[in-house]
Amino acid sequence: MRTPALLLAVMLATLAPAQDKVIPPKEQIEQSAKKVKQLQKERIATLKDLVDHAVAGYQNARASYEEVFEAQILLLNAELEAAEKESERITLYKKLVDALKAYEELANAQKESGKGTATGVLKIKARRLEAEIHLEQAKVKEAKEIK
Repeated sequence: MRTPALLLAVMLATLAPAQDKVIPPKEQIEQSAKKVKQLQKERIATLKDLVDHAVAGYQNARASYEEVFEAQILLLNAELEAAEKESERITLYKKLVDALKAYEELANAQKESGKGTATGVLKIKARRLEAEIHLEQAKVKEAKEIK
């Protein structure tokens, strides 16, 4: 009969909240915010390395220009997520739109030469349009903040 009582005591002890591990909500928010910033910095650094490797691979004929564009776009998106000011976002959205326009031109040229497809061009165009929409929304948001 002692075994069930012992098991019950162990179960209750593990299910009971530990009072010494409770973190106040404000402190939890601050810890999480710091962790997010740290992870964002690490992600951006990793993506910068990816861009460098993609460019080097392209220069050595080991990677396609599409890989370079994709790496640049990933980096810009990561920087956008980490941006804290609307003015920073606007600058980054402009860079993203410019990169996607160049990527779209390349995809169009490949389609015309028979090396690419209309689907590929349309996917890139859709991404560019999405970035342009976000750019205009950021401009509106910044204008409202200035008022």
